[in-house]
Amino acid sequence: MLDPRSEIYPTIEYRPIQPSDLEVLEKIHLSLFPIRYEREFFLNVVNGNGVISWGAVDTSRSDEGRDELIGFVTTRMIAAKDSEVQTIRRIS
Repeated sequence: MLDPRSEIYPTIEYRPIQPSDLEVLEKIHLSLFPIRYEREFFLNVVNGNGVISWGAVDTSRSDEGRDELIGFVTTRMIAAKDSEVQTIRRIS
């Protein structure tokens, strides 16, 4: 966590996730979520196959890590009929 008295503030920017992010993406995901995904999921994310994904990077870093993922967002659109969520129809 950042020290609010600090003079240094990160500059967080978002960019599309790239194939070169595969290892870091897997590492971050493993540390954040208790669910293990198959490698195919991560390959789909980094290659944009059916998954929309954005990575957060700290561009204020002065080293070569300024483009390294520090976070991510992924989403996938599916048709309601393919969803695991059941819809309840109201009959009036």
